[in-house]
Amino acid sequence: MSLFDALPRGPSSRGAAIPFGQEELTRVFDAKTLQRGRTLMMTGAVTLGSPGGDRIEAEVSDLGRRLAVTVIPVQGKRGVVLERTCSCGRNACAHMAAAAMLALESRPEWRRASLFDVADVKAPLAPPPLPTPPVAGPPTVAGPPAPKPPLTLVRPPAIHPPAVHPPVPRLAPPPPPSAPEPVRGLRWTLEPGQGDVACYILAEFVTDGTADISPATPRDVLAKAPRSLDGDADRAIARLLGGGGTERTPVAKSRGEAVDRLLRRLLSTGRLRWRDGTPLAEAPGRTVRTFRDPATRKLRPTGLPERGILLKGQSYWCVDSATGTVFPVDLQVVEVPKAKPVPPAPLPPPVPSKATPSRLFAPARGGVAAMPRITPPPPSITAPGFRDNAIPGVRSGAADAAAIVDRSPRIIARLGRVVTPADGLVDVLRLSFDYGEDGCPVEIEPDDQRQFARYEDEFGEVVFVRRDKADEQGALDRLSGLGFAQARIEPPKGALNARGARVHWLTGRDVEERWQHFLTNEIPALTRAGWIVEVGADFGTRVIEPGAEVDVAVRDAGDGWFDLDVGVEIDGERQPLLPILARLVEKGGLSSTRVIDGRAHIVLDDGNVLALPAERIERLLSVLEAMLDSGRSSGDRLKVPLAEADSLLDIDDLIARRGDGAAQIDGYLQRLRADEMPGDMTPPPGFRGELRDYQRAGLAWMQSLRANNVAGILADDMGLGKTAQTLAHIAMEEHEGRLTEPCLVVVPTSLVPNWTAEAERFTPHLRVVVLHGVDRHGKLAEIDRAHIVVTTYGVVARDLDLLKRLTWHMIVLDEAQAIKNPDGKATRAVAALPARHRLCLSGTPVENNLGELWSQFAFLMPGLLGDRKEFGKRYRVPIEKRGDNTRANLLMRRIRPFLLRRTKEAVAKELPPKTEVVVRIDLERDQRDLYETIRLSVNETVRAALAASGRGLGQNTIAVIDALLKLRQVCCDPRLLKSIAALGGKARPSAKLHALTGMVKEMVPEGRRILIFSQFTTMLDLIKLELEKAAIPYVELTGRTLDRALPVNRFQNREVPVFLISLKAGGRGLNLTAADTVIHYDPWWNPAAEDQATDRAYRIGQDKPVFVYKLIAANTVEERILDLQRRKGSLSAATIEGKGLVSALDGGDIDYLLGDGEEE
Repeated sequence: MSLFDALPRGPSSRGAAIPFGQEELTRVFDAKTLQRGRTLMMTGAVTLGSPGGDRIEAEVSDLGRRLAVTVIPVQGKRGVVLERTCSCGRNACAHMAAAAMLALESRPEWRRASLFDVADVKAPLAPPPLPTPPVAGPPTVAGPPAPKPPLTLVRPPAIHPPAVHPPVPRLAPPPPPSAPEPVRGLRWTLEPGQGDVACYILAEFVTDGTADISPATPRDVLAKAPRSLDGDADRAIARLLGGGGTERTPVAKSRGEAVDRLLRRLLSTGRLRWRDGTPLAEAPGRTVRTFRDPATRKLRPTGLPERGILLKGQSYWCVDSATGTVFPVDLQVVEVPKAKPVPPAPLPPPVPSKATPSRLFAPARGGVAAMPRITPPPPSITAPGFRDNAIPGVRSGAADAAAIVDRSPRIIARLGRVVTPADGLVDVLRLSFDYGEDGCPVEIEPDDQRQFARYEDEFGEVVFVRRDKADEQGALDRLSGLGFAQARIEPPKGALNARGARVHWLTGRDVEERWQHFLTNEIPALTRAGWIVEVGADFGTRVIEPGAEVDVAVRDAGDGWFDLDVGVEIDGERQPLLPILARLVEKGGLSSTRVIDGRAHIVLDDGNVLALPAERIERLLSVLEAMLDSGRSSGDRLKVPLAEADSLLDIDDLIARRGDGAAQIDGYLQRLRADEMPGDMTPPPGFRGELRDYQRAGLAWMQSLRANNVAGILADDMGLGKTAQTLAHIAMEEHEGRLTEPCLVVVPTSLVPNWTAEAERFTPHLRVVVLHGVDRHGKLAEIDRAHIVVTTYGVVARDLDLLKRLTWHMIVLDEAQAIKNPDGKATRAVAALPARHRLCLSGTPVENNLGELWSQFAFLMPGLLGDRKEFGKRYRVPIEKRGDNTRANLLMRRIRPFLLRRTKEAVAKELPPKTEVVVRIDLERDQRDLYETIRLSVNETVRAALAASGRGLGQNTIAVIDALLKLRQVCCDPRLLKSIAALGGKARPSAKLHALTGMVKEMVPEGRRILIFSQFTTMLDLIKLELEKAAIPYVELTGRTLDRALPVNRFQNREVPVFLISLKAGGRGLNLTAADTVIHYDPWWNPAAEDQATDRAYRIGQDKPVFVYKLIAANTVEERILDLQRRKGSLSAATIEGKGLVSALDGGDIDYLLGDGEEE
């Protein structure tokens, strides 16, 4: 059934055709619709139905759709009215306009003659006159302009181009009744492509059989893929199609290697159809031999199905609509030798001629003395040839020994200009066909009537070549399909030895843009098809190929800035590229250009096209995009801070020219390049302790930041020794004599004791002042003599006015995620402090969003990532909302030199089998007050017992053990005390429990498997409550556990991340090698007991580094026990149980354990 059968029909008695004209068209259609309709008509997309009757019926192909159109002119009271319908559903569409225009042009019965007078130069379908330049001759004086010759646009018959070059993707009519019922939901339709487009794809939603079918863009599919089908597969197909298609033209294109993946995914859905409705399925691949024509070098496959059509992706595919199959094709090329002469048939006599070809593309000289005439060519090739059949130098009588061969021509398209009376210089294309051999060209014009091309080969033999009319007509049709119209150029009257010629040109609006499209998009496709395209020097639109590669120049601008400019050499002069690159960034980057043969074709303001190496431009844009976005460009140069010079490492090979004072930048780049893989640096003599290899590399990295006057974030995993590396860095500054002012270390309150203890351990020669507590102002006078000042974020916010009066050599922020809120009081306070160098320490620089990272770099190097709004637009929204990997890579490249992160896995070869970390925790005020109350009470009790018995420690074991137990319970959690009355009716918070919860929350998302040991089962109960609040799964093993194997198996099988274990129940006999982290919540007095518990994870079969954390309440009995272990060695195993503890301690030890927290 034809589409015409589906058109709505009016009464058949309406009578004969009613003529109409341009007036009716402009009354119904706006200018934009008329222009698009004219384009559809000119490109052969409209097919009229049978002539006669009172209506115009047409079939219009528009980007994959075949639409039925009816236009009925009706005589109304005020003139002719156009009644119209189109299956696209719109009221006044370009399809209706195209059908009406073609009827006016090709069917006289519809046309009002007065509106289509050939002398009316403003007729919308008539191109401007197009003559050639005058033939060179004696100069003449131009007289008054001659009357404009009549001009008729030549529109060749609508002949579809060969399958390899379809003009417009067309969907065939619906399948016949015998075809399978269309699938409900979503279906895909495949069309062959054109040019470098392998195929077109149309998606359609089918909601009720064929009653409701609506085209869909890939974006529609991503949003609305039906749940009843394989929605994931459809969305994957839509993503492969990218952003192709719009609401008006929902057909998407595919090319290159994406075609192979796309076809396989489409075939896997079972819902792919060919353009005629035939369902398609994948078939096994085939090997096909293809012969290369020796003259044209074209491939001519043999052995394909009769209705097979080749699609080219990364490999070839064949669609056989007869069998409904699609299969991959392996082409095996067979070279064919040149054809030998064939015994001659009766030859046409040669026609000698002395005419010489005129120069079609020569620009006019001295004005236009005599204008050539332009007349439409006849419908067939009948005009005299541009070249004569006689070849100079052919021997007389050579025809008797001539040979006749069949050969396809080389198609030659020459671009140049001619002069017209109305428009002056006009760009045109002139087509010819070369039937000669290498070194002996024989060109024939399209309208040459001769059947043979004649030439003399290298042996003096005369050769006649039979012309390939099919190839010639195919070339003409291809140009017509690209929107070219034809005109016949006649030389000026009276000109001698001049012949006319046929040219092709583009008409209508946006001619410059259409020529640009032809140059950048179509010429590469034509050359791939074997055409030879020559662009004359006088042609208006040029593709500019620079004489040298793109280069970058840098110049020191002083004050930590440098100037950068990008240029390229054109016609011997260096031209700036930054304005062009800035416009590319605004348009979305390189994707807004056409990349042909590895070169990006960029349209310039003057209409010319600049062809630049795409790979270089892409690299330049990836580096310069952020700089251009920041608005620091000024004319042809870009002002860049030295901190961003690291970006130039990615384009260092492009920096071919150096400006004045660029030595500083070169040196900086060399240092950054050398430090991409940080080397080792030995800590200074005053540093106590041994740094592992990765820690020495961290020291070298921090020293490199300082040397280059930039800042950074040390983001190693927890437990890899960030504090030790930083202390080594400060010690190096002191050793080299640069530490003329103190370093300010800002930490959370709980880390103050840890920093003082680590400083005493690694750098005892450095003077440390702690600014914390109510008496901190009394220590301000000590700052001048200090090397390190340790304080908290809260103190900085409260004492900002005092601290910002001082000059700091360096500010170190530990747990720098504390300033993740850019508007927080602490964030603003630390940013206001003056310092020569800055450093952040954080195992988790990004906890929730990228804004936290921006906040830290805003403290370190303001402006590195732009302002907050710019950062959100450029990085945060694309990465967090859209998962943009390109933007994520750009961000990582931007911060890479300023962020050093090593994970346990990355440095496992440098780690010992077991790493121990002591975590010191400050008790909160209420808990500290309670501890002091209990300490004073038990101290008095023990001393009273000792005084009363007079028998020494051995006779007072119970009193000593009870005193130590109470103090340890308060350190763990005040709720462990049995005497609840001691709490005064109010529960105190537990700093240690709070710290543990924070550690576990941080470790579990990292994939850590954690064992938590405690001597107190009641403490494990309290820990469970916190884990449940945080929704962290766990298992437990205590003396109450009946099935010990169940929790062990669940943990070993990685079903839960946390295992709570009491000492007596699980301190020995378990194999828990799935764990990589051990936390001792309350310390064991005997290190051997701790080792036994730790060995549940660290044992044969363990393949991961094991990290052991000991939670210690600072300035309490727990910290003093650790000190006693270092001083007195390991206590005996009996210490943990009864009398052995007292026998191992003396009176001085008891005084130390129960003494004031501030005592030494």
